[in-house]
Amino acid sequence: MRRLGWIFLAVLAVGQLGSDAAGVPPPIKENKERPMSVHRVSLIDVKDFGASVLRIGDINGDGAPDLLLVQSVYATRGITCLTALTIQGKVLWRVGKPSANKTRGYSDLPVQVYDWDNDGVSEVMYIRQARYIGGNPKYRERANRYEGNATMVVLDGRTGKEKKTFALPAPADDSFLFADLTGRGRRQDLVVKDRYWNMWGISADGKVLWHWKGSTGHFPAVADVDGDGKDEVFVGYTLIDHNGKVMWDHHPAGGKQSPHSDANWIARLPDGSWRLAFGNTGAHLLTADGKELWRVKLPEAQHVVAGRFRADTPLQFAVVERGMKRTPTDNAKLHLIGLGGKTLWTKTLPPGSWGVACEEIDWSGAGEPREMLVYGRRSLKDFASIYNGKGEVIDTLPIPWKTPPAKVSGKEVAYATRADVWGDSRQEVIFFGPRGLCIYANTRSFNRSALYNDTIYTGM
Repeated sequence: MRRLGWIFLAVLAVGQLGSDAAGVPPPIKENKERPMSVHRVSLIDVKDFGASVLRIGDINGDGAPDLLLVQSVYATRGITCLTALTIQGKVLWRVGKPSANKTRGYSDLPVQVYDWDNDGVSEVMYIRQARYIGGNPKYRERANRYEGNATMVVLDGRTGKEKKTFALPAPADDSFLFADLTGRGRRQDLVVKDRYWNMWGISADGKVLWHWKGSTGHFPAVADVDGDGKDEVFVGYTLIDHNGKVMWDHHPAGGKQSPHSDANWIARLPDGSWRLAFGNTGAHLLTADGKELWRVKLPEAQHVVAGRFRADTPLQFAVVERGMKRTPTDNAKLHLIGLGGKTLWTKTLPPGSWGVACEEIDWSGAGEPREMLVYGRRSLKDFASIYNGKGEVIDTLPIPWKTPPAKVSGKEVAYATRADVWGDSRQEVIFFGPRGLCIYANTRSFNRSALYNDTIYTGM
């Protein structure tokens, strides 16, 4: 099992499979500039298997987290290659053929790592598309019709070998998540969706439980909001019961033509009550029965992240207001909104930040309050920043590999996520993209209780 001592190692890992294919990027050339309070503990040369989608989990069953890089065809979002590797860069297995030309994406992909069958070992699950006929060749989710079904593919995480498959409705290949729709006591059922219009509840045995048609937004949220032992699904502007029935519908403009929801979040307060937040032309907070508590008007609330970032109230909301011009000089803004709807502070982000994203992160190891990871700037020297609840920048993180000039969105260079991959109770930052993958850790002293008055005579 990998241990905490690795936090002091900088690993340059080289993928096991080389390639002579045209367009494969050269080996990583390190950018030496890095902040003093941040330590880069891993730098992986992804060769031709770099990707804009990453999943994290114990794939090989050894008790430590692993990485799954997912490549796809840009125009269709069809998954073409899965590469499982350790956090040092050792390739565990691969399904499909890697290609340096299939590293870019414009949406999430339908793939997850999860012990779905509850046998103690993770599965890798992904959706293989149906055949799309006609429509817009650039964005195939607008096909005129489909041939056959989509297919859920279940792989053994230890080997990458196929364990089983089952059919899904043809367009259900945008993304999926796990939920308990049937009262199993565990999230083994599925919620699957197409790009913006349809969603299905699927039982663990592959049976279609229900179909809902509406404005789905990007990604639903699930929780047992009504306390019946089964999950509800908060999708777009609508809360759907476990059986597919609409509990309430809250289109902010009062009609079906509202822009799709960019973010959905379900949070539970210390008193047990639920709050549901979403973002589009503003940030909105609702009660479990659909009553709107407040709305903060914004041109485009692209990300709404609920968390406890300050100790003075039990919950706040970090909101990214994306710049509307979407040009290299356009600015985004980061807002922190209190539970009562008051904007606590607003930070105008540097030029070129219109495409940034925000995630909650436990960077300090305090548990709560936590911090905000904001990433996706065009600047490679400070591609990501970590903010505390006061709006102060704690750390900035650079892209450590050389890369061509950034596209309009920094996400063409890399994405970021966070996970405790070292087991030290703090979350690390992981950059991943077409040209590299790296892990950053916080080097500040970790304020946790030290062992003292220790003895070998325990209990004597």
